[in-house]
Amino acid sequence: MNINTSVVQRLRDALLDEARSAGAQQPLASSDDVSGQHQALLERFTPFAETMFLVVIADGDEDPAELDALRGAMHMLTADQLSDDVLTDIFQRCRHNVAEFGIQRHIEMIGARLVGDRLDRETAFTLAAAVAMADDRVHGAEADILESIAEYFGISSSASRRLLEEI
Repeated sequence: MNINTSVVQRLRDALLDEARSAGAQQPLASSDDVSGQHQALLERFTPFAETMFLVVIADGDEDPAELDALRGAMHMLTADQLSDDVLTDIFQRCRHNVAEFGIQRHIEMIGARLVGDRLDRETAFTLAAAVAMADDRVHGAEADILESIAEYFGISSSASRRLLEEI
């Protein structure tokens, strides 16, 4: 799977720019600060964050550029409604779930939360691909995880190629 396309590179650059410019307006300061609205926000966007984070940890190295791209994506998706502390909490829970269930099972669990919406699954996959490119290279383990994500999210190889070209 070739994810090093000009479109993915543009998305990656936009995510990195967003992470660098993310401002102070982040009302949800911790995952313990959960009103009904914030709970809905967490439930809606956590699967996207986890999908991207799986790519970050796939090669055993949490590259700062990849984390920046992930944070930028989440700031864009949530209009800066989740603080970096909340994202860190999501990442810690994701690490725990991967340690407890394994990465393949965790991909299945994320896919089950996104099963009702093809566009959500495709968006999560595409964002994960952009995060993988954040450090200007895609390691073998990252490519393998992206292929697993596509498979478990019900995205065919031709559809995944199309998505990566259309970003």
